[in-house]
Amino acid sequence: MTSYEHFMLGFSGAIACGLQRRCGWSIAAMAGVAAVLPDWDGLSLMFGAAAFDRVHRTWGHNVFAAVLLATAVAVAEYRYGWLAKTGGWFSTKVRLSQQDDAAGDRAVNGRCGWLLWIAVAVAASLSHIGTDMLFSGHATLSDWGLRLFWPFSSREWVYPMVSWGDPAVSILFAAGMFAMFRWSARLQGVATVTLAAVAAYVLLRGWVLR
Repeated sequence: MTSYEHFMLGFSGAIACGLQRRCGWSIAAMAGVAAVLPDWDGLSLMFGAAAFDRVHRTWGHNVFAAVLLATAVAVAEYRYGWLAKTGGWFSTKVRLSQQDDAAGDRAVNGRCGWLLWIAVAVAASLSHIGTDMLFSGHATLSDWGLRLFWPFSSREWVYPMVSWGDPAVSILFAAGMFAMFRWSARLQGVATVTLAAVAAYVLLRGWVLR
């Protein structure tokens, strides 16, 4: 999956659960950011292809790093609201209902427990690892496994269902994003349908077409 697809997976997942109504838009934005976090090990590309091959899908793509970093981001957002201004910009683009505004006030007042924020961030970050195991391989490239329990185990895990470079999931998420703008009163339903369409495509691509 691309970083955009990972972000939309976390973001759409939070909206499908109705979390933006309960805790405000910043929790949906945080879910999107947390879903991208494991890709920090991709920065190893700056040190050359050999470093990238050794570090990427290992240092950031293991359960321990994903949980710890997601927890740190969740605590920072809950405590300091570093995504609140970004979420405020998004809310000006989507016509929020009075219920949504009240939810934002509840988040500001800290009425959504910090454990919920951590749980959402961790789930979003782990979704990155789960989907990366499904998106692997290419006509000219071999599958690239994830070392889920590194540094305690070097075993690689991969269950390739969709090849790298497949544009369909990006298209589905883009369609879902525009649908959210178009039918802003039905955000939860649109997000749910989008995620269902992505899941159906992955299953179809992996079990029937591959």
